Amino acid sequence: MLQARKLINALVAGRRDARLRGTRKSCALEFSDDERVVVEVNDGEFGIAPESASEDCQLSCSLDDFLRILRGEQNLITAIMQGRVGVRGDMAVAQMFQSAFCPGDEQTLEAAR
Repeated sequence: MLQARKLINALVAGRRDARLRGTRKSCALEFSDDERVVVEVNDGEFGIAPESASEDCQLSCSLDDFLRILRGEQNLITAIMQGRVGVRGDMAVAQMFQSAFCPGDEQTLEAAR
């Protein structure tokens, strides 16, 4: 659990999206090696939710596929359509969380190394 949690924490630390002001949603990231991290957005600020938090959607994939998405080598929506990423719950929430993992920005690229 430590590798995924450490990576996700580095990605969301201090990240804000002004378009999500007034929004409170959560998305679980479940990796194939039984690592699970719930990320939340609360009034535009991203963070790691408590372990017991319920989620509005869940994304399931391998850690390798997730890293490919972070590096910009794979688009999240395309990966979903190809079956490389599974989605359960609200697809709109999954798209909302894509902004937390923007490929190409310095914070994301640093965390994905």
